[in-house]
Amino acid sequence: MAFRVAGTGGVTNTSFVAGGYGLFVSTANQTNPVASTANLVSLDTAIDGSSGVTNSSGTITFTTAGVYQVIVELFWTSTVGANPTISQWLAQNGNNIANSTQDFQILGGANTVQASTCVWHVNASVNDTLKVYWSCSDTRVSLTYQAALANPTRPASPSAIVALQQVA
Repeated sequence: MAFRVAGTGGVTNTSFVAGGYGLFVSTANQTNPVASTANLVSLDTAIDGSSGVTNSSGTITFTTAGVYQVIVELFWTSTVGANPTISQWLAQNGNNIANSTQDFQILGGANTVQASTCVWHVNASVNDTLKVYWSCSDTRVSLTYQAALANPTRPASPSAIVALQQVA
């Protein structure tokens, strides 16, 4: 992806600046084995070739410094209809990012799937790491992967999606 940068006189001094990006997903169910514990969101597949960022099982490393827009989509399910609340947040270099926690409540009964989407901007230096975590007091909650379906034929649905795009 490229960003167009123009000088003060219109488009006369135009150049293109390539930004870092990446799109990573999880193709696995991710359980909550211990109540109220931080669970790292595992990411096992790179969907789009990345530039400026790498991923190793959910640890994203920035190889290009800058400000990144980070979009996190997580797909939740619960085996009971108790409407549990889930927290998700970001950590950079092993430290929780202030004010990044978002809480969600699963509604709709047992085995329904609900998505949460959060968008953040992260200022990253070269070799900084970023991780997505979640927690729930109910061990019957999980991130859920859905296999491909038929009638009509449609592709699988990841349990987690993390998209990063350098914006500055």
